[in-house]
Order: sequence, then C-alpha cells, then structure tokens
Amino acid sequence: MIKIYTDGASRGNPGKSAFAFIFTEKGKVIFLSAEYIGSATNNIAEYRAIISALREARNKNIDRVSLISDSELVISQINGTYKTKAAHLKKLNKEVKELRAQFASIKFSNAPRTDRFIGIADKLCNTILDLA
Repeated sequence: MIKIYTDGASRGNPGKSAFAFIFTEKGKVIFLSAEYIGSATNNIAEYRAIISALREARNKNIDRVSLISDSELVISQINGTYKTKAAHLKKLNKEVKELRAQFASIKFSNAPRTDRFIGIADKLCNTILDLA
C-alpha cells in the first residue's frame, strides 16, 4: 500500500495558492509533486492536492492507497462526518468521491502538521508560493 501525504496552502485566503503531495512506500519518498494554482482558498488548495494526488496514483496504476492530509475539515467532509455546505467545495468533494471509486482500497485520514511527510509537503507548498 502506498501512503500519500497532501497539503494545500493559501496566502491571503483567498490568495496565492499551491498544493503538494508525496507518495511514500515503507517510509521512503518514491514520488513528489507541487503546483501553483493561482488565487484560491486554503480549502480549495487542500482539495486540489487530494484530487491531483489521486489522479497521479491512478496514472501510475496504484489502486491501494492511504491518503493523509493535515486538513481535518476536508478529510471529515470526504469521509462524510462533516457536511459539505459551500457549493464550490461540494463540486470538489464530488470529484474526490468519483476518484475514490476507482481504487480497490482507499482510506482518508488526517495527521498533524508535525508529521514528517506533511511537513515536507508544507515546505514544498511554501517554496512554490515564494517563487510565485
């Protein structure tokens, strides 16, 4: 099983935004990516990180993942423990659910920002934003 760590960041909320994700296997980084997405909110950046990571996993024919984010809100919305009220987030949530159906096994959980791999994803986001 591949573990995917994601992070989204926004300076201004909304403001300049970026996301990053990291694929790990047995505690080692095997792939990473970061992208500038223009003006967005932090929650949009978090969702975009998850969507992009899941698309990349499917492109790599990975069908068993554990996705970890530091966003309690977004993970709780994806898992259905929080309602998704905002229309723009409902659309992103629906996209995640459509992607979720393409995996043999998938689990969504959250971890604190102090997690080593979440910290790496956060640094990648900030590096991208520093260059924007």
